[in-house]
Amino acid sequence: MSAVMDQMEVAETVRGAQRALGPAIESKPLMGSEVTIKVALTPGTVTLIAAPVTVLVSMVAGWVLLTSLGSPVYGREMIGAGIVNALGGMMASLPLFLLMRKGSQAIAQAGILAIAVRCGAILMGMILAMSPAWGLDKMPLVYWVMGCYFPMLMVETAVVAWLANKAR
Repeated sequence: MSAVMDQMEVAETVRGAQRALGPAIESKPLMGSEVTIKVALTPGTVTLIAAPVTVLVSMVAGWVLLTSLGSPVYGREMIGAGIVNALGGMMASLPLFLLMRKGSQAIAQAGILAIAVRCGAILMGMILAMSPAWGLDKMPLVYWVMGCYFPMLMVETAVVAWLANKAR
């Protein structure tokens, strides 16, 4: 086979046939029009996804640590605290997201506002999660909320510093 392919004429004939055929299966939609979605990791995207990603990493790290130590994990409380922290962190990132194009002073002010929004949102979410309707154990919920809150606070502070340095 390789002796045949060494001949330039045969190789060009095979290449020409492959070019003429194209792909075996076309990736065109069967019905409807084609939609292109572009996802970019912009400063705005980083600002909005920092809290949920941090909360997820904190929950996994806490689960691994507690499981390794043989301590009870309290899975429902962990998920409740994760939801409360992720939503509170995303609400706190909105002032940053909206004001990041107005310069470093506006970013610093939005960072201060974000702290107040985060504290209030997480406190209200924790109060809601402690209602009897949810049936969660209160102290493990508080521990999970704190365990997710402080890493998120560090990451969001770093995001504010990064945005302020990046601003003109």
